[in-house]
Amino acid sequence: MSHDRVIVDRFQRAQEALILQHNDLGLSTLAQMVGSGTIDVAPDFQRRDRWAAKKQSLLIESLLLNLPVPPVYLSEDLNGTFSVIDGRQRLTAISRFMNNELVLQGLAEFPELNGTRYEAMPQMLKTSLAMRPLRSVTLMKQTDPELKYTVFHRLNSAGEVLNPQEIRNVIFRGPLNDLIHELAESEFLRHQLKIRNEQASAFRKMQDLEYVLRFLTLTGSWERFSGDLSRSMDVFMEENQYADADQLHSYSLAFRRAIDAAAGILGEFAFNRPEGNGWRSQALAGLYDAQMIAFHELARVELQTLASKPDRAIMAVRDLFENREFENAVRVGTNTPSRIRYRTGAMIEAFSRAANA
Repeated sequence: MSHDRVIVDRFQRAQEALILQHNDLGLSTLAQMVGSGTIDVAPDFQRRDRWAAKKQSLLIESLLLNLPVPPVYLSEDLNGTFSVIDGRQRLTAISRFMNNELVLQGLAEFPELNGTRYEAMPQMLKTSLAMRPLRSVTLMKQTDPELKYTVFHRLNSAGEVLNPQEIRNVIFRGPLNDLIHELAESEFLRHQLKIRNEQASAFRKMQDLEYVLRFLTLTGSWERFSGDLSRSMDVFMEENQYADADQLHSYSLAFRRAIDAAAGILGEFAFNRPEGNGWRSQALAGLYDAQMIAFHELARVELQTLASKPDRAIMAVRDLFENREFENAVRVGTNTPSRIRYRTGAMIEAFSRAANA
């Protein structure tokens, strides 16, 4: 087959692979579809909400000004509902406003509307917005399911850049990713990351998911770790994407044992560094690695001892921070192999010594 023929065949297959439908739907209709769940604005592969109220308000102002707004991309699911591939933030903003949940703020062209909900707007504006069409492009259910993830990645990479964990959440969907989502619901982990609600920055950026993955990636490899941590997390996700039930259960037990130990022994000081006579209330990823893996490595009797005498473990952490090398290992260039090995080994030794004192 000639070179040109190969290219033409590939082009033709691409044209046939995507079955699209274009519709112009009124904002009120879109809001109703989101509210009823007909449009799922939070499928597993989606990124989390990242638009604050001001940015949502500016979208409403753009609609009032009749400015062009990009179309939303949907995927028709087998059960007759639709998943958002691109446009989640726009649909969420529209739904919140049309349901009187969003109070407009930061408007420059319509400053008179700042502080206003949809129900309080002049009737003419309410009617106009309700009927204002927004183009939707739907990938019909006959389309190859894998393509919606490709479309999602291409569309989102072209706009606001996805961070590495958001990309993993798309590319490596499967049983392991589902487990990571489940483990990331740990109340203690989210408390230490200051995730109070779904508007928290750490939640939007999927830091809770990434912290779980850091632990799973390093538990079996920290002593021989080499290379780049971000890439190693990618490899771990790829190699364990479809791990069997026994392996997933093992991962779950390991994480839960370590996070329970962190909560029971260090409590509010877990993953935080000492500052003067107190503690700085900010989780450090490098310190999280060291403490979580240390609790994973310690013998059951050592954990029991520290749980009954937590002051020993807390003082051990304080003592470690008297060493400048350790402090640097958890705060500067933290993802290099030498610093991962150093801080983890030092933490295991310190906790073990405290438990056996």
